Amino acid sequence: MVMPCRGRNLRLKNDKTGFSLVELLMVVAISSIVIAIIANIYIAQSKRYATIDSIANIQQDLRGVLAILPMEIRLAGCDPTKSNVPGIITATSNSFRFTMDTKDNSIPRLNVSDGQVNGDEDIAYGFAGNGDNNGDGIADNGGADWSGTASLGRGIGGGALQPLADNIEALEFCYLIDDDNDASTPPVQSLAPANPNQIRAVQVSILARAANPDRGYLNTSTYTTASGVVWDPPDDHFHRRLEVINIQCRNKGL
Repeated sequence: MVMPCRGRNLRLKNDKTGFSLVELLMVVAISSIVIAIIANIYIAQSKRYATIDSIANIQQDLRGVLAILPMEIRLAGCDPTKSNVPGIITATSNSFRFTMDTKDNSIPRLNVSDGQVNGDEDIAYGFAGNGDNNGDGIADNGGADWSGTASLGRGIGGGALQPLADNIEALEFCYLIDDDNDASTPPVQSLAPANPNQIRAVQVSILARAANPDRGYLNTSTYTTASGVVWDPPDDHFHRRLEVINIQCRNKGL
C-alpha cells in the first residue's frame, strides 16, 4: 500500500500562479492613465465639435442674407424705361428701403420692365418686429442692448419685415454719397444721407451670434463696422461673426 505524499500536494498548491498586490496596483495605475488620456481626448474633441457646430450655425444664419441682400441692393433704382419712378425711399443707419423696375408683373416670364414699381419691387431691410426699438442698430427686443438677438428682416410693398436671418445682434447701413457725379471726387460716408438720390453704394455691417454658448470659450472681442463704429458686446461664451458687405448701386450715378 502506497501512502500519499502530503508534502508534495501542499507544494503543488503553493506553486499555483496569480497576481500579487504590487502587480494589481500597477495594472490599476496604468488603466487609470489610459482612461484619463482617452477622457481628455474625448473632452477636447467634444469642445472642438461644439465650436465648429456654433460657427457653422452662424454661417447658416447668414447664408440667406449673403445671397439675397447684395443682389437686390445692386438693383436699387433700376429704371430701364426711364420712368423716373424707382428710387431709394428710406436710408437710415438701421434700415434701407428702395424700389426697382425689373419686370412686368402681368407677364413675369418675359423678364421685361413695365415702367412702374410693383409690390414685390418695393423692398426693405432692417430688424424684423421689435428687434431694435431704440433704433441704434443693436438688437434689444424692447429691453436693453446686447440682451439677446433678433431677426434681420426683409419686406416687400411696404409690409411688415419677415425674418430672413436669425440670431443677429447688430446691424448697420452706411452709405457712400456723391453729390456731383465727379469721378475724381471720392464718395463720402454717411449714416443718414440728407438726399437718398446721392447714394452710390451701401456698406452693410451684420454681427451674427451663435444660438448657444460655448462654455469652454470666452469672447472678449469688439467689432468695427464699415463706418468705424465699434460694437462692444458683453464678455460672454458666445461665438460671433462680423460680415461687412460693400454693395455698388449700379443704377445710381457712378
